[in-house]
Amino acid sequence: MSKYFRYFGLERDPFLDTADPYFYCELGALRKAKERLNAAVDESRGLTIVLGEPGTGKTSLSGALEQDLLQDDRVLLGKILDPMFATQVEFLIAVGRVFGLLLPPRSSAALKNALKNFFYETAILENRTLVLIVDEAQNLSDENLEALRLLLNYQVPQKKLLNILLFGQSELEERIGSRGNLADRVDCWIRLEMLDDAMVGAILDFRLNRASLNPGQNIFTPEAKRTLVEGAGGLARRLTMLAHMAMEEAADRASTVVTEDHVRSAMVARGLPLPLPAPAERNGAAPAPAQRPLPPPGFFVRLFSRLAPK
Repeated sequence: MSKYFRYFGLERDPFLDTADPYFYCELGALRKAKERLNAAVDESRGLTIVLGEPGTGKTSLSGALEQDLLQDDRVLLGKILDPMFATQVEFLIAVGRVFGLLLPPRSSAALKNALKNFFYETAILENRTLVLIVDEAQNLSDENLEALRLLLNYQVPQKKLLNILLFGQSELEERIGSRGNLADRVDCWIRLEMLDDAMVGAILDFRLNRASLNPGQNIFTPEAKRTLVEGAGGLARRLTMLAHMAMEEAADRASTVVTEDHVRSAMVARGLPLPLPAPAERNGAAPAPAQRPLPPPGFFVRLFSRLAPK
């Protein structure tokens, strides 16, 4: 079952829950967001903040941006995945570490001075661009938000010595907004919204094609695709999770295509509400039962019996 995708003739798993740049689908909004991030870095404008709820594509956008930056020898990139540091000293040491510096535990002031010297040597004397990416930035403490503000003070008339890109959930905006001296230093806010149905469908098709879908092959029936798009609720992460589970469900039942029942079984297994019937059924254009029946118990419902419908 771990190779379920081969059952459908695919060469790679198109729906792994990872930010694999190979499967990054650069839609209009995401393309514009990445262009703005690249411009902010290229111009060394300091602080840029990307906001979005879980599943809206922040990690995928960050990974795609990293791929761009790592191809440029003039860029020195550092990334902090989990910024939950107990003290400012720990945070500053971590900032140095992601840039290859082994700073000994010292006072906050001494660490800031060491970082300032490093930033100046790298950005001015070596003419390189320093970029610090902080993921899950809503977890930064007030003390470490203040540390970032102070790091942004290091500049020359032409540019900031350090570019900081914060990726976080919506509560980060309120926290930064309450700190006027930091909010004033934000060069650009980028907000990732929920995807519309057309975008969700485009991501589904893109991932399948990248996994070497055979020309003319349709793995999802039209009804299955419609249910999957509705079930995703505008979240790219939920789309990949449900598509993965639905394909495994279909393979377990030895079906050559993924049907609506397979998608609905995946949704039941994950405890997600099932979508309403199609508009034609709701408007009486076609006969329909008073309550749409649940799909027959499938692989995931059997596996997670506690989530099966009562």
